[in-house]
Amino acid sequence: MELTFCGGAAEVGASCYLLRIDGKNILLDAGVRMDSSKDSLPDLRVIQEKGGVDAIFVSHAHLDHTGALPLISREYPHASIYMTHATKDLVRVLLYDSLKIMEQQEGEIPIYAEVHVKQMMDRIICFSPEYAIQPFEDAEIKVTFYHAGHIVGASCIYIQGKEGSAFYSGDISLTNQYTVSGASIPKLRPDVAILEGTYGDKLHANRQMEEERFIQMVGEVIDRGGKVLIPAFAIGRAQEVILMLRRAMNRGRLPRFKVFVDGMVREVCRVYRLNPNYLHSSLAKRVWKDKEVFFDDWIQPVSDKRDREAVVGLSEPCCIISSSGMLTGGPSQWYAEKLVGDENNFIAITGYQDEEAPGRQLLNLVNAHCEERFLDLGERRIPVSCQLDKYNLSAHADKIELLGVLHALSPRQIFLVHGQEEVIQHLGKEMQADFQGRVYVPRNGETYDFYIRRPRKQIERALIPSLNREGIPEGEDIEVLWRHIMEHGGQKRAYSPEELFYIWSGKEPVQEGVSQLSSILLHSDYFEPDSWRPFLYRPLSEERVAQRLQKLQGPMEVNRMLALVDEYFPPETGLYKKGARFEEKVALLYFKFPKVAAQRYRDEIEHFEKLTGWRVELNRECNLEAAEDLLVNLLPEGAYLVGNLSYYRAEGYFKATIEGDVDVEDIRRRFAEATGLDLIIEGHIKPDAFEPIAAQPGQMEQNKAFKLIEESFAGKPHRLYKKGLKRDENGPYIELTFITPEIGERYRDIILQLEEKTGWPMRINPNPNQNEVIKLARRLLEQKGLRLKRNPGFFQLEKEIRVVPVDDWDCGALDDVKKEFEYYTGYRLVIEKS
Repeated sequence: MELTFCGGAAEVGASCYLLRIDGKNILLDAGVRMDSSKDSLPDLRVIQEKGGVDAIFVSHAHLDHTGALPLISREYPHASIYMTHATKDLVRVLLYDSLKIMEQQEGEIPIYAEVHVKQMMDRIICFSPEYAIQPFEDAEIKVTFYHAGHIVGASCIYIQGKEGSAFYSGDISLTNQYTVSGASIPKLRPDVAILEGTYGDKLHANRQMEEERFIQMVGEVIDRGGKVLIPAFAIGRAQEVILMLRRAMNRGRLPRFKVFVDGMVREVCRVYRLNPNYLHSSLAKRVWKDKEVFFDDWIQPVSDKRDREAVVGLSEPCCIISSSGMLTGGPSQWYAEKLVGDENNFIAITGYQDEEAPGRQLLNLVNAHCEERFLDLGERRIPVSCQLDKYNLSAHADKIELLGVLHALSPRQIFLVHGQEEVIQHLGKEMQADFQGRVYVPRNGETYDFYIRRPRKQIERALIPSLNREGIPEGEDIEVLWRHIMEHGGQKRAYSPEELFYIWSGKEPVQEGVSQLSSILLHSDYFEPDSWRPFLYRPLSEERVAQRLQKLQGPMEVNRMLALVDEYFPPETGLYKKGARFEEKVALLYFKFPKVAAQRYRDEIEHFEKLTGWRVELNRECNLEAAEDLLVNLLPEGAYLVGNLSYYRAEGYFKATIEGDVDVEDIRRRFAEATGLDLIIEGHIKPDAFEPIAAQPGQMEQNKAFKLIEESFAGKPHRLYKKGLKRDENGPYIELTFITPEIGERYRDIILQLEEKTGWPMRINPNPNQNEVIKLARRLLEQKGLRLKRNPGFFQLEKEIRVVPVDDWDCGALDDVKKEFEYYTGYRLVIEKS
């Protein structure tokens, strides 16, 4: 076995490795360097000297792994190119985009033409992961793709031959993302492993915490009226960011605002939808239901270059997601040039940046002084005033994960690639310290020739015998195939469409046949996509098949239907009650805000009706308690709802009186977005509603009086929230605001003394601070581990907060909370049944 490093060693870019095994030359990836200051191509001469290429296997679509494919394929037209179906679709998008870029570069000769891309695409053969490919008729070599978790379609490559076995990681990620699940690799026993090390010297931040930090910053920028630019890699990172923002807006963690998607990102999103079997299972299910997963009313593609000026000229805040991720070109560079000069704006760097890339310049400016903040784009030097930050949303494994992969594979020899030289050397030392095999840090141009005396025996799956049937299984054939697998004990694992094709026919799979079989399996009653690897199909149990077939005979049994309601409409959708009119086969769904739910979940309702055979009927009226909780949560600190929220059901609107300094139109807009109904705010009382009030003879000067009040309440167990001057028909007075007026009454003696000392009449604000009361209830319950089913309800007249527990609560802990809550608020905490 011989391994030659043509590119991608001690660097990030131009990944290209030539493996000679059993007399065949297999090329692993053929990428280019993205750094314009270096030669873009791997060493093609050494490939020629080694006798050319017999077959090419591609790990994933990124150009640093595929950009040189048209050149290699032109030189070696008889070498078939193998990759997954999703990778082929993405490669087509990327290479045709590269053709456009090469045409636009004046004075430079393109390294290949459109005809070379077309010919190369015709030589591609696609296989699903976990199917053993036999690329040569005259050599007993097997090659298998395994899900790598980096981007859609990304795979590790495992090669087995008489001379030994080799594993190539490609780019790998063990962490679940929104678009793809983490890598899935069985217990292999390779003699040799080639492992990436992009972040081999780093430990990633917790992804959920990093996402929360990102969402919080976006919210702050939107609230202040700024624009957020997110330069993102068109494949992978951009889709992740879109889904993060969409999820945050749907769950109320962000307000609704416009998100514009530009550059190649638009076309890549389309390709993702075309390959649901390679997506994360939760996303794949939405695509199979024919739902749009990336775009909606708020997230829209920029379809025309002329619209970009309108986007940056918008008076309202917005977010822009655009390629390229390093600002080396594409619309993102144009947007950056327009936005960096405004201190209200923000640029979020979310991925790897080459040393010479403009994105790296911005990273270096994060902590720089104002006078040192400039962005150099060609000959232009642009002052940078906007806010900048880096977010670790990497789709590469970090040091701990790479060490985990090493120990799981336990190869005899390992070669570290795809990382800066100092990073790879650091990782190599770490690995060699606790690994018995040999660790190599190769350089480009080096060849390693090794003889494996005793190649490791590989664990082989028990093969299910073939039925040797003709054609593609369809209709009743699927049941025959399913029963054959069940009879041979094959129900415990999942199968690629290629393997199922072979079990049926005994012949090597044909691409068109495999594609057709995948569609048939997806809609069959005998198989379903694997929950973690949707590109594989798992045979259903006898019981599951019986249930599915029963479904075809009439409406679903009522208890099963009601159980399915929770699956389709979890608590975050606002569903708080369900029921059924059995005779009419009507499912009754009660949403907090039914008008919004009917529009937002229209597709889910339609699919639910088709699946269950039950007609869905929604409640007509809003849940008043939920609407009041929503309004209280929308109010900024220091603002209060006076009295109760009024609901005019017949007219279809709410009325409220609010005290405090608030943006009335913003509150109304956000309330209408959440409920679908208008909010009329009348009697809005601003703190500065009256003319300035001056102290009268015999009264202490205002500021001195306020200072004395503060000193009198300092150190008291109950906080004085606010003090202010008010006026009524009897004249001016000082109003004191506590969490509730009941708490204020406990300090009546102190208030009487203050009136005597200051000469000012003083009154206790009669309105409780609903927001603070509810927050205190939640905090005290959470501290005791008592979880709520929904937000606490506020009942001012009864002086109660009513809560519904998720499960049975500890009585002792609950009693402690009740006592503490009543002490701090004067209100009772009451348990309601759900």
